[in-house]
Amino acid sequence: MPSSFTCANSAASATTPILPLAPRSATIRRMIDLFAITTRGLESISAAEMTELGLRTRQIAYRRVAAQVDADALATVAELRTVDDVFLHIADWHDLPHTRDALAQIRMWSARLPLGAALATIRHVRPLVEPVRFSVTANFVGKRNYSAQEIKTAVADGVLRAQPTWTYADDDEADLNLRVFIDHAEAVIGARLLRQPLHRRAYKQIHLPGSLKPTVAAAMLRLAGCAPGVTLLDPFCGAGTIPIEAASAGCAAIGGDLTRAVLAAAQANARLAGVPARFALWDAARLPLASASVAAVVSNLPWGRQIAASDDLRALYRAAFAEMQRVVTPGRALVLLTTLPDLLPAAPADQIEISLFGQTPLILRFSL
Repeated sequence: MPSSFTCANSAASATTPILPLAPRSATIRRMIDLFAITTRGLESISAAEMTELGLRTRQIAYRRVAAQVDADALATVAELRTVDDVFLHIADWHDLPHTRDALAQIRMWSARLPLGAALATIRHVRPLVEPVRFSVTANFVGKRNYSAQEIKTAVADGVLRAQPTWTYADDDEADLNLRVFIDHAEAVIGARLLRQPLHRRAYKQIHLPGSLKPTVAAAMLRLAGCAPGVTLLDPFCGAGTIPIEAASAGCAAIGGDLTRAVLAAAQANARLAGVPARFALWDAARLPLASASVAAVVSNLPWGRQIAASDDLRALYRAAFAEMQRVVTPGRALVLLTTLPDLLPAAPADQIEISLFGQTPLILRFSL
């Protein structure tokens, strides 16, 4: 039976490269081990953002970026825009079998988790009272003879064995979320640093079918070079996610759509976000904007299972693309999301396949 268990405060995990020691003369600082969960396909973009924010990126894996942050800068993690969630790295489990015997091992290891140290770190960022109400989230890559729900139950049983005053709760009601991320025979265990996942933006109160995930919108904006003062256009704005994320980053954001109800949703979300994004009623195939009047275009084109490729949709894609080319400043980027790239009249300079809503759309970047 496997018996490999590593606490995150050890020198390094088996899957993490050991970084060189600082010179003796350097100031010794306390570093906190973290890992971020991100949308599949956006791992490198999230790692770059984390590095810019001052985190020390250590490893990029499937949907996950491991990093360290100075304890004094821990609260800055809340400023990340492209990652779905951030967790304190509290343990690694090795040689986890795919058979049901693993559940007993998970239960035993969960009872040993150094949760006291994790709570002490979290309290530097937000209030956390005891007895704790906790939830468990479990994901795995690779085949095994037990389910994610059985993993969650085994973890909860082990935690309650060690912390009998704690209470298990649904994630929305819990004060603390424990995350178990199993990649074949290896597992990473974390405790959510913040009260809510980062992808759950407070402004996103009105949702529409196909409404874009804010973290994906933020990643697309980075690919387009969105920066303070840049004029950013989204001609298919929907519930306003892209313009709101752009305005939050300091861009002069403009969004538009074809129906008043959609614009009302975008305007309501923008008011909740407290950002000055502007919205207009228009047909994306005939934009009421001057040529070369915007610095970048980022948009989530109509796509999804409910939208089939047709001659009308092809005509819309071509006409809207021509208008985007016309209004964007020459030499700047155009970044689009779709599952139907063949409907567009040009090939992108590069593309990224992501996982979203159970599908695998492409983020396409065009150099104009």
